[in-house]
Amino acid sequence: MKPYHLLSFLSLVATSWANPNNGDPTLFRRNSTGLTDAVTWDPQSVSIFGQRVFVLSAEIHPWRLPGNPNLWSDLLQKVKANGFNAVSAYISWALHYPSPDTNNGQGDFQAGTYRDIQMFFDAVQATGLWLIARPGPYITEDGETTGGGFPGWVENIGGSLRTDNTNYTAAWMPYLNTIAQLISRNQVTEGGPIILVQAENEFSASSVNSPYMQAVIDTHRANGVVIPITHNDQHSGENGNFSPDLPGPGQNKINTYSGDSYPQGSNSWAQVQSVYYPFHEAVAFSNPLCLAEFGGGFLLNWGSEPLGGTGYEKYSTDLTDANYENVFYKDAYAQTAKILNIYMLYGGTNWGQTAAPVAYTSYDYGGGINENRIAGPKMNEMRLQGLFLRVSRDLFGAVSLGNGTNYTTSALMHTYEMRNLDTGAGFYFLRQNDSPSTALVSTQLTVDTTHGTLTIPQSGGGITFNGRESKILVTDYVFGANQIVILYSTAEIMTWSTVDEIDYIILYAPPTQSGETVFVFDSEPTVDVNNASNVNSTFSNGTLTLQYLLDGSQFVTIKHGNLTLVAIIVDKTIANQWHAPVLPGNGEFGNHFSVGSNETILVSGPYVVRSASITGDTLSLNGDLNGTTTIEFIAPDAIARLSWNDAAVQFQKTDHGTSTATVVVEPLHLILPVLNSWKVTGSLPEIDPRFDDSNFTLADQMETNYTNLPPLAGSQVLYAQQYGFYGGNIIFRGHFNATGDETAVNLTVQYGFAGGYSAWLNSAFLGSSQGNATVSLSTNVWPFPDGALKVGADNVLVVLQDHMGLSETSTNGGKEPRGIRGYSLIGGNTSFTSWRMQGNQGGAAGAPDTFRGYLNEGGLYAERIGAHLPGYPDDTWTTGSPLTGVSQAGINFYRTSFELNIPDGFDLPVRLSFTPSAITSNFRVQIYLNGWQIGKYINNIGPQTVFVLPAGILFRNSTNTLALSLWSLDAEGASITGLEVISDGIFATALKFEDYQGPDYNEQRDLRPPGITQIPM
Repeated sequence: MKPYHLLSFLSLVATSWANPNNGDPTLFRRNSTGLTDAVTWDPQSVSIFGQRVFVLSAEIHPWRLPGNPNLWSDLLQKVKANGFNAVSAYISWALHYPSPDTNNGQGDFQAGTYRDIQMFFDAVQATGLWLIARPGPYITEDGETTGGGFPGWVENIGGSLRTDNTNYTAAWMPYLNTIAQLISRNQVTEGGPIILVQAENEFSASSVNSPYMQAVIDTHRANGVVIPITHNDQHSGENGNFSPDLPGPGQNKINTYSGDSYPQGSNSWAQVQSVYYPFHEAVAFSNPLCLAEFGGGFLLNWGSEPLGGTGYEKYSTDLTDANYENVFYKDAYAQTAKILNIYMLYGGTNWGQTAAPVAYTSYDYGGGINENRIAGPKMNEMRLQGLFLRVSRDLFGAVSLGNGTNYTTSALMHTYEMRNLDTGAGFYFLRQNDSPSTALVSTQLTVDTTHGTLTIPQSGGGITFNGRESKILVTDYVFGANQIVILYSTAEIMTWSTVDEIDYIILYAPPTQSGETVFVFDSEPTVDVNNASNVNSTFSNGTLTLQYLLDGSQFVTIKHGNLTLVAIIVDKTIANQWHAPVLPGNGEFGNHFSVGSNETILVSGPYVVRSASITGDTLSLNGDLNGTTTIEFIAPDAIARLSWNDAAVQFQKTDHGTSTATVVVEPLHLILPVLNSWKVTGSLPEIDPRFDDSNFTLADQMETNYTNLPPLAGSQVLYAQQYGFYGGNIIFRGHFNATGDETAVNLTVQYGFAGGYSAWLNSAFLGSSQGNATVSLSTNVWPFPDGALKVGADNVLVVLQDHMGLSETSTNGGKEPRGIRGYSLIGGNTSFTSWRMQGNQGGAAGAPDTFRGYLNEGGLYAERIGAHLPGYPDDTWTTGSPLTGVSQAGINFYRTSFELNIPDGFDLPVRLSFTPSAITSNFRVQIYLNGWQIGKYINNIGPQTVFVLPAGILFRNSTNTLALSLWSLDAEGASITGLEVISDGIFATALKFEDYQGPDYNEQRDLRPPGITQIPM
């Protein structure tokens, strides 16, 4: 079949009705930017190269898959295989501009790293997905990354952020010029995947905001962006900020307007929100309804759940599980959403210092693909929905005709009716009116068809809804090369495909439910139900009715003249095993369904089908299996050979027209390593008053632009951002000459939510203080212990601060310092003579590890000397285990190594699991794998106790270096109760892994201070 690539560049195509609920017959023209017709839109949908497209998108953030960027393709292939046709991605300014003049203002986009955005764009295009680019400059409140995507230095500027403040404009303009040029080169008009570009994020119009928004739009256009510019507004799109349809001048108007919604409850099921359609009709009626962020899960804060797992299990296995997707996503479609982006589909990891204070290491989010890249049960539901959406083109132009409880014989049910006014195809979306209900309901539905108004099923019985269940039921649905008409069906359609001129359609419902599907024929067809023991067929008045019980798989072959139809009737557990991979066409968009290819085959059995292709008489399938698997497939009859992951597999024909093959996966007898050979060194030499801090940064600034949060006490400003340190532990050393009258020190330390600090005077521990999910600073008076003060001599106060990331603009306008807000000595009139501070070695601008990036490390001694890196010489370190731990307040640093020896062809996602110690034990652990900081465990706050060892960092066939920093905030010390490497499963895979080698210690030793072995604390 030739691919559709219709270049109908018409500006006045009458394709849809305005405000259809109001019966307004006004025709809308198809809109464009005026710069290209490659992407156009009207109230019903976007069109790409003249074809309507339902955009079902998955949010993925490139940097949250740390290490090897080749693994982006793993995620993208799983996204496409499970029904999506697009991805949406934030681009974080902070990662690319550690300083304003990085790479002469062009930024850091180092090839072959997580910063290689061109590589990400190429991977999206190669996979056959569209891309919604979201480059900011500000990318959260929902992205939960440090600074909301702002580099730390941006917070230092004078004046406010995200306004027309000239200082702010000068800061963002070089970045946006650079990224807009990159986006421009990767638009669909240039053969790339990008169809939409978002300006800013969750932003409101005002006298100072709107000129800034216009400058962002103008910068994109000035750099060659010709595709539509969109905006994501908060509150489900109620307010219409920057909408092109609201009154007012043309300034500050984007092309397509979007809202966002996180409709599920945080602790129990919520009622669906029936607001999207009325909001859309009020503020953006010339646009298709777009929900640019729709909850795939939700954010968890530090301490928000009890210790255990990642915390996000409450979403992935309960509140936002497959039942949630079934009810809430279909409700969004029913309200005419034609662009739906699931946030997050893959959340990933907040490694290093990339998290905002509101988030912890795991950003799993309860997504369909978990943090360890495993496509869970939620993806089966998405595949059922996505495959239906991509082949149901009449839905793309359908309008809403009504909704309520009056469509069904049971008042417990709610129905939305949509109809394509050109073709007459109808779509009925049914769910329980009380969407959290778990009641079992049976009902009949009244539908309008070309055969009149009918109450279905007509044969009696009902349509069953077992609690939190939703169905999309069709009328006058035309499908296949033979243009077969389904008058109605009480079972859902998964997908259809035409193979060798035979039309196949998959119908499904949960096990033990009944279904009724009626086809329209002008004369009685031949019906073969020999492979469908639970199916009855009758023909009357030009309709063929199939009645059936859903139990396993049933194949019904229907012949009418030269037409052949095979109805595959399966229960939902079987439907979850079917896939419809695209057979690529030709040209630069050959892998994009609809625009580049309309050919698919049908495959059942594998965990993931990544790709399918036919060359000559060979069908090649690539994908993943979670054990020995029977593969059933429907492909052209000419296929004589089958390969799975490039290995030949024998197959047999079945008596119902399919083929089957068994792919044997031999057990992988792999023993996970035991972590029992540790070495240890102390990592806080700075508390010794004799420590030479002359290489630390002198904190001598007396003024600040943090005018909203000025210093509370003390003459020197001790805000870490002002000295070029934007993440990780910060060490402060304050010097004063004591008179003997000093009795205590008053400290206010701003560390971010759930942060903390410890303080020492001349090596004597003063105390520690911590925040929580809502407390971001501490004020304490620390009395000096007897004998700690040195009268008439230099005294050294040391403050070790845990940095929890830079605040988003929702907190103090994004201008919130990290460091010591106030300090003063109590007793006498003594002042500090000097302060020095140290964060990551070299600061952001001069970090020695430019490969992993400046946000990978903090200011701990072990980090600065490179002890977290592979190859660091730890021969002189003491043997010691983190299970023994620290004997006092302070920090020890531990190293061990392990090997996995995973053979090619297998994917073994693993994690590091902590056994929590007593909740009263206050300690913090940072985890490093092969030089990357991959996690932060806080024993007394949690909730996370298991940490992904990322596949893009983990060495499969060489020695891994694992390191831990253990910081006790208690005088009595602390230890870890247990550490274990655990597996999330074993998958036979088509993925090609490689050990992604970053620079080791020897490659950086000249850029770091020499390491001196310290006595463990």
